[in-house]
Amino acid sequence: MKKIYLIIGALVLALALLIGASVIIDKQLEKDSSFISDHIDFDKTAQNVAYTKPSSPDSSSGLFDMEVTEKVAKMDDVSKISDVHEVIPTDIGELKVEAGLSEEEWGERIALGINAKNINEANNECQGLFYYDNLDPSLKQLYLEIYIALSNYVESFYICSINPDDIDFAFNSVMGDHPEIYFTNGYMYTKYTSDDRIVKIDFTPAYTVSRDDVLECNKNIEAYRDVFLKGINQNTDDYTKIKYTYEFVILNTEYDVDSRENQNILSVFLFGKSVCQGYAKAFQYLSSQLGIQSTLVVGYVGANEGHAWNMVKCNGQYYYIDCTWGDSSYLENSMSLSSGGINYDYLNITTSELQLTHVIDNFTPLPPCNSMTDNYYVKEGLYFEGIDMIQLENAFNKAKTEGRASVELKCSDSEVYDRLGEYLLVENHIFDYLSSDKESVTYMQNKDLNIYSFPLR
Repeated sequence: MKKIYLIIGALVLALALLIGASVIIDKQLEKDSSFISDHIDFDKTAQNVAYTKPSSPDSSSGLFDMEVTEKVAKMDDVSKISDVHEVIPTDIGELKVEAGLSEEEWGERIALGINAKNINEANNECQGLFYYDNLDPSLKQLYLEIYIALSNYVESFYICSINPDDIDFAFNSVMGDHPEIYFTNGYMYTKYTSDDRIVKIDFTPAYTVSRDDVLECNKNIEAYRDVFLKGINQNTDDYTKIKYTYEFVILNTEYDVDSRENQNILSVFLFGKSVCQGYAKAFQYLSSQLGIQSTLVVGYVGANEGHAWNMVKCNGQYYYIDCTWGDSSYLENSMSLSSGGINYDYLNITTSELQLTHVIDNFTPLPPCNSMTDNYYVKEGLYFEGIDMIQLENAFNKAKTEGRASVELKCSDSEVYDRLGEYLLVENHIFDYLSSDKESVTYMQNKDLNIYSFPLR
């Protein structure tokens, strides 16, 4: 007689281990993560006094703190500075500098590439990126100046703004939009003051990779990208592009808290090992090569441990994606279990579903993700709004044809979930869809997301 062995205890243990393991596996982020920075503003006038922001686990922007160092220098002679300069027209308006600069200093900015031509080119490049598109217009010039400086490995320059808070926000926006800028982990700024007034600010990026090494790394990144692009028709639909990128990152990356450069794309593209922020930035970079808008998002999971994932725009709608939680090597490290393949539970999910396990703590608001149209389970015919025998048969047959180790079924709500469970498990109809030699089945369930997982082997 066929029997069903439901291992509820094992599931509860696995879920508990998953939550507990996140405390261990993500603690690396507390000291190494490199996305959000917290501004510090010491109103001092002592000559060349330096302050470096310490990492703070209680910081409102989470554990993704970058190194931000402030220096303050008092200006005794302000006779050469000028607040009036040539106004240069650009596509985003007139190029202006709030700082008081000498003509020589103004010329240095131009020589470093902070000019109308480059501003216009950078504006065209950055349109369509989430943080840039949603930035206050008054901050777009500052964003573009920082983007140009980092892209060209500028060592330092006098920035247009004299507001450190604006610099901090613009810098975070640049880093959130540009995973290809992997060679900095923060910046230093020097405030030049006169009579307790900020006259100008010198901005100095903190580069972590030499310029020559950046050029060499970029060659390897481009080679990785080319392999990625060969595996897909670039004229296909958004969902297919996103699913392909999700699978490519997961299948070619191993979760490893000790991996090199694990807060940026080098960990994935050069070494094949990373942690959550490396996964998220790799997905962001690769999906952008297919024309998909993907945004880096930060927050917490488990016992308030820092985590990173993505928000994507698919056919005009926003969804969340978490490649790390889809990787079997992550599951093996966290639960000592083999997942049997890619976990698709976090491929194009809603805000409400994400918040069952994740806490969003981003430095700027994000739009609601409410659509289920391009959710993995919906698109793959694995989303059940009732008991449909034909849909069940098609789901199992498709999984067998594709050679999958298991089949996952997602229900629209808890009522459907309970009804499907009763039909398949209490009434033993599960054996109608398995191979005839099956005498028992051990399965797993996720009651939070209303998902059953049945092994096929």
